[in-house]
Amino acid sequence: MLTSQLLAKIGVADVRYLTKKGLYQVVTHLAELNGFNFNAVNYKVNSIELAKEVCHNLHLEYLDFKTLDLCGILYKSEKSTSIALNSRRSAGGRNFDCMHELIHYWLHGEEAFYCSNKLEPSSTSNYFEWQANEGAAQFLMPYQVFIPAYCRLKNSLSVTHNEGEANKEIVARLQRRFNVGKKSVEIRIKSLEHEIKHYINGVPIGELEILSANK
Repeated sequence: MLTSQLLAKIGVADVRYLTKKGLYQVVTHLAELNGFNFNAVNYKVNSIELAKEVCHNLHLEYLDFKTLDLCGILYKSEKSTSIALNSRRSAGGRNFDCMHELIHYWLHGEEAFYCSNKLEPSSTSNYFEWQANEGAAQFLMPYQVFIPAYCRLKNSLSVTHNEGEANKEIVARLQRRFNVGKKSVEIRIKSLEHEIKHYINGVPIGELEILSANK
């Protein structure tokens, strides 16, 4: 589980109270602790290989789940860690799903997580799933890299494509760039709507205000 020292660095007493900004700060620390630099040229993360390095006694398997709604399962104990990924998902989808499980592994104390596109009804489950999704998105597609890449593509493709075609091509290229699925890119664009707008209006990437959706 995430150490209290790491939370203390950003002035948060409990992982349940992390804002989007705080979560991104935590993910930045986690990335740096594992040797990743958001400013690296051609930044890309293979979350499955990362899981093999960081998870205690990892058992990783691909299962043919009956539905695409079930993305992955994580079980962790003092002696071992088990991650099951949906073999029906694309390689990019599984890369995101495994990073989602890693965020649970690092941040959350529960022993088991069954991660679905359909969230559990309790508010705690919803919030932990949001953290895992948003944290995975920031680790795999850090806004410091994603926003400039998105804006460059938007500018260049708008010259040669109509809006609908340009948007499809932007998503496809960002999928390949960050090795994630189509839906992950589309949600990332939506999640960063506020930050993208201010970046386009001239705010430097390092000075962007990170706001949660309800703000």
